[in-house]
Amino acid sequence: MGFLLITLFLWGGYTFLMKRKYSKEFLLSRALILLIFICLISSVCLGINYIASAVPALNDGIGMHNFLAYCIIGEDNWSTKLFKNYFDISIYISLFLTFIYAVLTLSKK
Repeated sequence: MGFLLITLFLWGGYTFLMKRKYSKEFLLSRALILLIFICLISSVCLGINYIASAVPALNDGIGMHNFLAYCIIGEDNWSTKLFKNYFDISIYISLFLTFIYAVLTLSKK
């Protein structure tokens, strides 16, 4: 939850500053590209973490395999199901943001 709030806060600040600096030339769809990029990187990190926890031959137990996944999930009640839920949610958010980007881009033309 903290990762989500920090990401949205930083993205909101970036969008505000860019809108203020470029006013009429600034497009929200261009600001969404940064958010989509962060979301896709998060999806990859969570996917690696889920795959590593789902295949018991890779590890001696369940653990975090990268820093970003640890920032997103945290320390409580790790399980393969929890890792899969976070990965699924991340994929849905990535697809949703990509859809919004496509709609905004097509509506401007």
